[in-house]
Amino acid sequence: MLMRKKLKMKFDILGVGNALVDETFYVEKSFIDSTDLFFNQFKSISFQDQEDILAGLPSDLAPDVVCGGSTTNSLAATSNFGSSCAHICQLANDDRGQLYEDNLKENGIVSINSFYHEEVRTGRCLVFITPNSERTMGTYLGASERLVFNSDFIEVANNSKILFSEGYQFTSDENFSAFLNILKSTEQKTKLALSLSDPGVVETFKNRFREIFKVRKVDYLFCNKEEATSLVGNNFVKDLGDLAVNFVVTNGAESSFVVENGSYAEIKAKNVKAIDSNGAGDIFAGAALNKIIEEESFLNACKFGNYASSRIVQEKSPRLSVDQYKKLKADY
Repeated sequence: MLMRKKLKMKFDILGVGNALVDETFYVEKSFIDSTDLFFNQFKSISFQDQEDILAGLPSDLAPDVVCGGSTTNSLAATSNFGSSCAHICQLANDDRGQLYEDNLKENGIVSINSFYHEEVRTGRCLVFITPNSERTMGTYLGASERLVFNSDFIEVANNSKILFSEGYQFTSDENFSAFLNILKSTEQKTKLALSLSDPGVVETFKNRFREIFKVRKVDYLFCNKEEATSLVGNNFVKDLGDLAVNFVVTNGAESSFVVENGSYAEIKAKNVKAIDSNGAGDIFAGAALNKIIEEESFLNACKFGNYASSRIVQEKSPRLSVDQYKKLKADY
């Protein structure tokens, strides 16, 4: 794949994130407790650790397989809602890597990749959903945590309206360094959007988040209450304002808190029966980014995000089909 053919293209959203193939299983909490995973959180583990966990499942329990990764899930929504999107992510030269490339194309996302690892596998995320719809993840990052920086990434960023990334991107040295290099060289006209991703990630890599905020204030910040508390403490409505111009703090089935240029508002959660919370934050961010590109206010953008997330939690998947995304927006 040749980068030079893509550099002259302009994008609404450029995402930088982990490329992971999700394998989702529906289990009882007792199974999570029998592993070393952190309930309702992300944990980075080896491929062999994943195989050991899978060996403890019934042999007839087949996973739902989806090309995931937080940023990719958001871009899939944004792209299918009508925004032009590109993705910087790292894959391996294997079957999962090819599956991932094909899925990006299917969702209209331009892949900004020029290198494929040979010595490691494409990343895989084991997702375990318990009856209360909470999700626990055991992730082999593989190639996804070994992003090979290319200075051409900066040109793509400067030809995009929004640079978007996820907290999971900060869990490896290579990925964090690559994103920091991109950010430091990206012009101010390109807005910065960030999803905090996971409270455990925020707590563990707080210094890296702080380093990002030192480079520039985030234009659009997406997080849930636990992530916000991990980052700045209980007074998050006030303190996040020092880090972001606009931000939203979701709170599960409770109202979301939205601050837009210093003005506070709340959005009531939709009253739906959730069966799977995996991907709720991703589609929220993706839907909101689409409305931002369409020049809606941040508050109105978050209202669309709230609506979209209320739809995804009723599905047994963090992603919708291309037709389902288009119908969701048409129905809004």
